[in-house]
Amino acid sequence: MNQKLITLVVAVILTCVSVLAVNPASANIVFEDVATTNPAYDEIQYLIDLGVINGYQENGKTLFKPNESVTRGHAAKMAVIAAGYGPLTVSKSSYTDVKVGTPTSGYVERAKELGLFSTTSSMFYPNDPLTRDEMSYVLTKAFKLNANDYKDYAMVFTDVSSSNTYASYIKAIYYNGISNGSGGGKYLPKSPVTRAQFASFISRAKSDKFRLPLPSIPEKVDTTQVIGLISVTTDALNVRTAPNTNATVIGTVNTGGKLSVYAVEGNWLKVSYKGQYAYISKSYAKFLAHDGSSIGSAIKKVTTNEKLNLYYTPSSSSKVITQIAQGTTLSVYKDASGYYLTMVNGIPGYIVKSSTTDVVTETPDPDPGDGGVTVNTMGKVTIGGLNMRQSASSSSASLKTLAKGKVISVHSISGYWAKVTADGVTGYVHKSYIKLMNTSGSSVKGRIIIIDPGHGGKDPGTSKEGNTEKAIVLKVGTLVKQKLENAGAKVFMTRTGDTYPTLEERVAFTKNNYGEIFVSVHVNSATASSASGTETYYNVSTGDQYEEDKKLATYINNEIVTNANMNNRGVKEGPFYVIRNMMIPSVLVELGFITNPSDQEKLINDKYVEIFAQSIYKGIVDYYGN
Repeated sequence: MNQKLITLVVAVILTCVSVLAVNPASANIVFEDVATTNPAYDEIQYLIDLGVINGYQENGKTLFKPNESVTRGHAAKMAVIAAGYGPLTVSKSSYTDVKVGTPTSGYVERAKELGLFSTTSSMFYPNDPLTRDEMSYVLTKAFKLNANDYKDYAMVFTDVSSSNTYASYIKAIYYNGISNGSGGGKYLPKSPVTRAQFASFISRAKSDKFRLPLPSIPEKVDTTQVIGLISVTTDALNVRTAPNTNATVIGTVNTGGKLSVYAVEGNWLKVSYKGQYAYISKSYAKFLAHDGSSIGSAIKKVTTNEKLNLYYTPSSSSKVITQIAQGTTLSVYKDASGYYLTMVNGIPGYIVKSSTTDVVTETPDPDPGDGGVTVNTMGKVTIGGLNMRQSASSSSASLKTLAKGKVISVHSISGYWAKVTADGVTGYVHKSYIKLMNTSGSSVKGRIIIIDPGHGGKDPGTSKEGNTEKAIVLKVGTLVKQKLENAGAKVFMTRTGDTYPTLEERVAFTKNNYGEIFVSVHVNSATASSASGTETYYNVSTGDQYEEDKKLATYINNEIVTNANMNNRGVKEGPFYVIRNMMIPSVLVELGFITNPSDQEKLINDKYVEIFAQSIYKGIVDYYGN
């Protein structure tokens, strides 16, 4: 071979070698364990092109091992390269478990220099899995996201508390479209990150091309716009992102939990929760005074002398909740340094005292949310040894003890307390232990009755041929409500649409609305289609008050059996949660069996739906009239 040809061949070879050395990633690595359908396929290819990953050689195969946990050492290397840096050579290792001169050492040292890991010990633990909270820190630091910019943003993950060391870093990668958690509103901070997941996360951090849709940034809570303070009246109350039962649940609050209120939107309260606006059901909240104290009983009434502002606190510089027209009569609950605490549309606030005139009245004013002042009403004691107290409080001194069956005069009702007179002595008794009876007019006028259509929402109850229990009992319950209200009763339904209050929420709803009797409506089912008929349940509680439950159950059951011509399965004791946890007479009605052809025909027939509703209504009227 002549010299010119040899020189040409050598030049070509050197040129090829040079190209390969400069662009090692151009070798088109193909991982045999990463299919094109893998959710992280594009991100993995992107990182191959960047020279961030090259995988493993095993038995002649090139593998990525996507489902294995990424180690802290490998994460350091990937983050360093993706961030545009190379390994750092040192003469002495910064960590006792990372040997100088190894490939891992250079990248770990560079990661330390860049502050990519929050380590304070003399060990790096290069072979330990990288956790999801550590991952948020690594990526935030490597790609220069300012975690402080997100510290006041809402934490959307229910398993990450605001005190979590990594909270602001987790929020940073969430609001930048790098990670949206592990589903179900959780982040799983201590779970390991797989190699495929880390490839996706690091690609999203590196390139907008791979970013997730950016979540909307919650409106910052303006604490100057608070209009009220509430205390939650039930456990596990859902806190939602919007005022409807289909909205995302971002947390729960238990009984006694306090939340600031910013608006009342129908049956929902707009509150602040973990730094963001959210919504809770108004039915499970009780307003407090601005300082967290109870509203208490009204002390008098006043009339406004002019148009007045209703302030959140007793100060003219406070937030104005609303304006009150001249000549409006208001109940006063507290006298506070030149201001009166009052309530307007169910919201407490303060008015200027000097701009009002006292209303002279001999009748005590009711508490917020009570049944009002009674007229021509008697009460029959339903338990033995009922204490009549000096004031409307269970801690007040007892004036005398009333025997079961004792009939007493009722002057007024405030919340759960009734002002009564017995044997010439006037005091207060808890109204749950007396049966209120009108001496004239409708027997249910003024009575507070809770109707509970069972199931609802995600829980259809029993069903047959497309007919669901939740739909049937809602129709019946709605008709019962209309009939009772036409007769003057004050009726509350635990649900008025296709929603799902929990059992606990139904009980709390009843207590919060000062219910006097509770009727839960259901439809039955059985394996055998021969099972048929109506049955009504009550619960045996401590003492002898359960006899009232049994009477109410009997009146309702008899009316249904007679009017709808149903098989009588009787009145029975049952341990159902909603009747077991009530202090008031409470029953659970099983109208009929949807699995029985004859019963089903009635349950889905509008004519019989009317009969069922009329029968429940009549049973309640019978109970109060006897």
